[in-house]
Amino acid sequence: MSFFPPLIAMAMQFLHHTCDFKVIGQEYEKEALTAGRSIIYTTWHFAFPGVVYYFRNRNGMLMVSKSRDGEWASRVLWRLGYQTVRGSTGKGGGAALRHIIAHIRAGNPGGFIADGSQGPALVAQKGIMLLARYTRAPLVPVSMAAHPCSRFRSWDRTLLVKPFSRVAIVFGPPIWVGERASHADIENGRQQLQKCLNELTRTADAALVI
Repeated sequence: MSFFPPLIAMAMQFLHHTCDFKVIGQEYEKEALTAGRSIIYTTWHFAFPGVVYYFRNRNGMLMVSKSRDGEWASRVLWRLGYQTVRGSTGKGGGAALRHIIAHIRAGNPGGFIADGSQGPALVAQKGIMLLARYTRAPLVPVSMAAHPCSRFRSWDRTLLVKPFSRVAIVFGPPIWVGERASHADIENGRQQLQKCLNELTRTADAALVI
C-alpha cells in the first residue's frame, strides 16, 4: 500500500493543474509577508484539497492526526512539499502544537484548519487564535470555490475540483492576535475569523458566476 500516497499526490497535482485558477485579494498575503514575520494560513476544512494544492512546496507545516488515515495524509502532504506533525485534540495535540509554534517562530509558514478536524463545520475554533498569540504571527484567512466540483457526503462537505474547473482562491485581511490578548479578545478574534472566512467563501462563489 506504500505506493498509494505518491499516486494520490500525483493525481491531486494533475487534477488541479488542469484547472484555471483566479486569485483574489493577494495583496492581503503580501501585507502580512511585509510585516517581516511568518504567516499562519487558515481555511475551512471543506477547502483542504484545493488549498493544500495551492500552497504546495512552501515548506509549510500542518498538523495531521495520529490515525491510520493520518499516516496516509502525512505521506501525501510530504510529496506536496509540506512538513507534518502528528497529533489531534486530546491525543498528542500539545506536543504537536509546540512543534508548529517552533516552526513558525523560525520564519516558516504554517497552516491550520479553522473548524478543526471534526467540526462543527464553518465554526472557527479557539485553538487557532491561541496559536497566533503564541507565535505572534498574523492569521491570513483564505477560502475557495470551484465550478464544476464535487462535494463529499462528509461532515464538512469536502470540495473536490473536477478536471478543467474554474477555481477561485480568495484571501482576506490579516488578523493579528496580541501577545497579551484576553479571553474576550480571543473570542472577538474567533468571531471575526469565522465571519471573514464565510464572506471569502461567498466572494469565491460569486467570482465564478458567469
